[in-house]
Amino acid sequence: MSDSLRVDDATAVTTDTSPANASPLARPHASSSRPDSVSEAVHPTASLSLYLPGALRDVERVAAATLPPHTLMARAGAAVARWLYSRLPALASAGRQPVLLLAGPGNNGGDAYVAAHELYRWGVLVDVWQLAPPAADDARWALAEALAAGVPVRPAPSTWPEPSAYAWIVDGLFGIGLSRALEGPAAALVRNIAYAHEQGTPVLAIDIPSGLMAATGVADGPVIHADVTIAMLGACPGLLTGIGRDAAGDVLVAKLGAEAALARHDDGALSTSAPSVFVADLPQRHHASHKGSYGSLAVLGGQHGMVGAPMLSARTGLMAGAGRVYVGFVAHDAPAWDPVHPELMLRLAEDLDLTTMQAVCIGPGLGTSAASAACLSRALALDHTPLVIDADALNLLAAEPSLAERVRRRAGPTVFTPHPLEAARLAGCDVARIQSDRLASARALAQHFGATVVLKGSGSIVDDGAHAWINTTGNAGLATAGTGDVLTGAIGALLAQGMPAPQAALAAVWLHGKAAQRCVTDGIGPAGLTASELLPAIRAELRELRALTP
Repeated sequence: MSDSLRVDDATAVTTDTSPANASPLARPHASSSRPDSVSEAVHPTASLSLYLPGALRDVERVAAATLPPHTLMARAGAAVARWLYSRLPALASAGRQPVLLLAGPGNNGGDAYVAAHELYRWGVLVDVWQLAPPAADDARWALAEALAAGVPVRPAPSTWPEPSAYAWIVDGLFGIGLSRALEGPAAALVRNIAYAHEQGTPVLAIDIPSGLMAATGVADGPVIHADVTIAMLGACPGLLTGIGRDAAGDVLVAKLGAEAALARHDDGALSTSAPSVFVADLPQRHHASHKGSYGSLAVLGGQHGMVGAPMLSARTGLMAGAGRVYVGFVAHDAPAWDPVHPELMLRLAEDLDLTTMQAVCIGPGLGTSAASAACLSRALALDHTPLVIDADALNLLAAEPSLAERVRRRAGPTVFTPHPLEAARLAGCDVARIQSDRLASARALAQHFGATVVLKGSGSIVDDGAHAWINTTGNAGLATAGTGDVLTGAIGALLAQGMPAPQAALAAVWLHGKAAQRCVTDGIGPAGLTASELLPAIRAELRELRALTP
């Protein structure tokens, strides 16, 4: 769901539900001031605060205490109905093709009852399938209101009708409080929805796709795959990392008029990444400058058979603006020059004077030999130089506690860029443990090593030990060899130009993902996209990003 995160603004599609518009067939119209609006766009440079489920429940309690009973649920259901009504095919909006709404026992089910009631009032055919009777007061109120208006509600059947029977399916089964895998009738119903979705029926999820864990983006059993998810009040991180990006589709946010309560619970420690959090730190380019003005970057690695990895990092360093880029090879039979980019200066790693560098990247193609460990030891001797540690350098740290301790004692900034397996080795656990809570895993590594950690994967996480950001750019084209080396070179180049470590990591990860999106837009990939093809796209994205610099 790259670049698909949206929040409510003044362009929302809404309707008036005042008594003057209370006809049984009243149709929604545009308005820009209602608290139950859902946006169609977000400013492309703005970061969005994220909330763990416990925080959102606190927000809900605080907001509800200032409002008449059932107000938040009424707003949530109305937001779903208004957004959906404007996207119904002609047959459905004319009352000739039904919308299916699925209601679970909690407040998500209550939101679904309200949405069904609104759509029914506007002349849309609706079917409501109830997985279980409502267990919460608000949801019982919503069901009673829907039944009193004549909305058809019945138990969810065990069989599925024709896949094309419904114009849309609305998932109101389970919300952000889900803590275990779906099973029994709930699992069977979710599998039926998956079948209908595969056959082309679009799905809208309320708050979060059922089966997905809101805090982690994990699904241990069946999970809804939605085209759109409307998060109520605020978005949880699970929508944006792990399998959340695949399950949630486009993520919209309806704040339901609870902005004050949201602000009280927003400590700024968890958000999405966007240019607004790093653009002010981008290096400026001045006429009165020279190559030394933009830093010298060294990339160390390239054991026998793996010399391409540091070359990719170094070439990216050029494209990301470093003034001079050196490659230090561990292998003694490495190439003497790069015919693609002869601007690069190629050396044996042992011959490079690292003390003259403004940043050093180590790890791409490094290997884990004694010579590799010696190369890492030399890099760690640079106590103040910004250092990016990737790939086999991370594996060496995991295997050699003395090297890991030297990282912890460094005075200069350190950036780690592990994929989940490398993170698991560093943490002394398995990949499943890392992926079970990516936010907690990144935070633990960042605090243990005193580093900025980029935990790569779907919804890459950048954590500096106190703040965490989830990146929302990128696509499946990045799932190919060498793209991690490209990211390492981009971070190193920005560090060499003087960016602080967290901002350099955030900018590089964002640019890396945007470059993949640009390639796909231009007809390159996602299948078959190569790491080398990202380089000119990174340069183009960086040029556009600089236009946003204050």
